[in-house]
Amino acid sequence: MKRFTMNQLQEFFHDKAIESVLDIGTGTGDFVMVLDNVFQGRAHITGIDPGEQWLNEARERFHQPHIEFRRMEGEKLAFDDQSFDAVSMSKALHHLDDITATMNEIRRVLKPGGWLIIDEVSADELNEAQENHKMLHHVKSFVDRANGISHQETWSKAEIRDILTRQGVEIKLSFPHELMENTIIDETILNEKYRMMEQHLEVLNGKPGYHQIAGQLPLFKERLKKHGFKMATMLMVVGQFR
Repeated sequence: MKRFTMNQLQEFFHDKAIESVLDIGTGTGDFVMVLDNVFQGRAHITGIDPGEQWLNEARERFHQPHIEFRRMEGEKLAFDDQSFDAVSMSKALHHLDDITATMNEIRRVLKPGGWLIIDEVSADELNEAQENHKMLHHVKSFVDRANGISHQETWSKAEIRDILTRQGVEIKLSFPHELMENTIIDETILNEKYRMMEQHLEVLNGKPGYHQIAGQLPLFKERLKKHGFKMATMLMVVGQFR
């Protein structure tokens, strides 16, 4: 299903000159790989993330001279005005502490007529296996917020589009896609997902809301056994600032 996503973007950008791309919240560089394929290795891609541990892993994965990684936060970009033809964020919008501040910075570093590419996990139109992913993610987001970390629950596709529109983005392309083709039913992997939920709750233990969230653990185990696990549907959005 990733191939479908790449083809959609390639078709959209095939007649557009893209020489420089900034990927915000790049993590270990998964979306950089997508971008490099979309632009067929012709664009210089800079991935930024506040987590040095993720960037070190990304640097181990990519050795191409046109790809680089820098430690930086999206709310304060250390780049000159009008530096990039495109700016992207994948699975990062719901992590932003200040969406407006980040969008203002993106608008500043984009060249006139530059492109914004957002790939975000969505909360609606999910099957039961995908609802298990959403359940796990929402527990993690609750735990992060309890520890002072910016991490919102997933939004619906309409909410994602609305957030971007309210930030002054004119949407030119929007489509859902899947990161996983098949549902995971392997017991070993499902046990790993259950252990992830347990670990999140261990971090929350002793904090407000623990008993409320801990009650989801046996339900999560039952749901994994019954439905398996599959990553939630993503929404790809491409637009320009008005």
